[in-house]
Order: sequence, then structure tokens, then C-alpha cells
Amino acid sequence: MLQLLYMRRQTLRSLLVLALYALALAAWLAPATAAQDRTPDAATYEAWLREAFAAARRGDRLGLEAVAARLATTREVRLDDGTTVAVENHWLSDALAVPDPDLNTIAARLGAIIDALALPPSSAPADAVARLEQILDAPPFNRPPPAPPPQWLVDALDWLVRVIESVLRPVGVVPPAAANTVAWFIALAGIVALASVIIYLLIGVRRGIIRDAHPVVDGSEERISAAAARDQAGDLARSGDYRTAVRLLYLSALLWLDEQGLLRYDRALTNREYLERVRDAPELHTRLAPVVETFDRVWYGHLGIDRAAFEAYRDQIETLRRDLA
Repeated sequence: MLQLLYMRRQTLRSLLVLALYALALAAWLAPATAAQDRTPDAATYEAWLREAFAAARRGDRLGLEAVAARLATTREVRLDDGTTVAVENHWLSDALAVPDPDLNTIAARLGAIIDALALPPSSAPADAVARLEQILDAPPFNRPPPAPPPQWLVDALDWLVRVIESVLRPVGVVPPAAANTVAWFIALAGIVALASVIIYLLIGVRRGIIRDAHPVVDGSEERISAAAARDQAGDLARSGDYRTAVRLLYLSALLWLDEQGLLRYDRALTNREYLERVRDAPELHTRLAPVVETFDRVWYGHLGIDRAAFEAYRDQIETLRRDLA
């Protein structure tokens, strides 16, 4: 009897030891199995992305969190040829960690990933990098450094610098502080002269633009009346010169406004400055703005104009005169 009990105890002990060995072996194999399960193929990975994308689009946060757990723990994706590529989707877990995640932004990013997976592989040749290096090594990309200036030019500049220093700071005559003052005075005078030249040129350009915007009628600088400008516009239109006729019609409108005391005609003003002058008169500004815009499109924008367009512009100005009379 005692021998039987002893044999049963030995058997139980052996079974217990085998069970412990089995548990240890399972624990050792579990990480490898889990790692193998976390390496989906490309089709499975894309299916997870599409599932997450659909959940984000319909606002299903619970469904998105369920598939996000799989995506976040995925480190690699197995391609059809057996190779693996690394992936990183921790951004999805971080985006869902906030109390009110932006599902629209998450859907947009998932959609971009899906679109990227659908792109075909690169069609660049194997020697693309070598070709690029060859191109960059040849002109015009790989140009030799510029040649140094001739020595005579360097010597001439050095001589000029020495002359200027001798003038500004003669030995024992002008102290360094005074020489600096003279130098600053000359530099300031040069800046003022340069600014004056620039302003003069800008004024000349502006006057040229103004002369172009407000034409000299019949070669005369004398002021004409609104009626005379309108009559000349009609004569030009009958001769087929509709572009210049539009120019005269616009001038007649400005002169008529001046005659009515509504707007002072000034050849020094541009078209946009006329509109600024009547900004405080809404009705006048509303009527004058389309007249100015049409003239700008025809004269400066070189918009093609025929007799019908000219008649429409004349009706526009007549409406201006009628409504403001």
C-alpha cells in the first residue's frame, strides 16, 4: 500500500515538472509568435487602413480605436516578395488620446496613406543617381570659379583708397574724429543726391503715365470743354478709331464732372486717384467706377473694342451724366 502511494506521488511530481517545462516553453515561444502575428501582409495592412479610414469618415470613434490598436502595434508589413518594410502609426494613437479627436484630420491622413500605397513603384533607372551626378558635374552646374580681377585694377583701387584717406585724414591736420565726421557728411550727401535722382525719375515716369491717361487733344495743351471732347470722340468713332474714341469719351466725362462742380479735373491725378477723391460721395463713386474700369481695360489692358462696345461705353457715360445732372 505504501509502495503504491509512493509511485503515485512520483507520477504526480513528474507530471508537475512536465507541466512547468511546457509553460516555460510556451512563454519562450509566445513573443516570437506574437511578433509573427504582428507582421501582416500588404493586403491585410491596407484593409486595416481602409477600415480605420471608413470609421473616421463616419465619426465612429469606437470602431476607429479598435482598428487603431492593431495599426499602432504593427511595426513591419510583409510584401508579396517576402521582404518587410517598416511602418509607424503611433500618430494615430496620439491623435485619439485627446478628449475630442479631430476625426476629419485623421481621415484625411489615413486617406493620404492609402493613396500612397496605390502609387506605382518608381520607374527611375538603376543608374539614376549616377546620371544625376554626371549632369551636376558638367556645365552650367559645375562652373569654374570666376577669374580674379586683373592686378592693375586692384592696384588702381588701392591707390584710390589711399588718395581718399589722405584727403579725409591728413597726418597731423585732421584728427580721426573729424575725419570720421567728414566721411559721414560725404556719405550722407551721396545718399541725398541718390534719393533726389530716384525721386526725379519717378516723377518723370508718373508724369508720362498721366500724360498718357489724359491725352493732348489736337496736339494742344489747352483745356477743352466736355462737349468738344465728346464731339471729337464721335468723329474718331466714325473713322473707325474706337480705342482713341473711348479715350476722348472718358476725358469728356471727367470734364463734365468738373463743369458740374462734382469733381475737380486735374491732369496730375491718375484714374484711381479720381476715384479716391469721390470716396465720400457714394453715388458718384458708384457711377464713376465702371467708367474708369472700362477705360483702363481698353486703354491699358488693350481690350479689343468694336462699334457695339463703343456705343455701350457711350451709353454708360450718358447714363452717368443723366443720373448726376
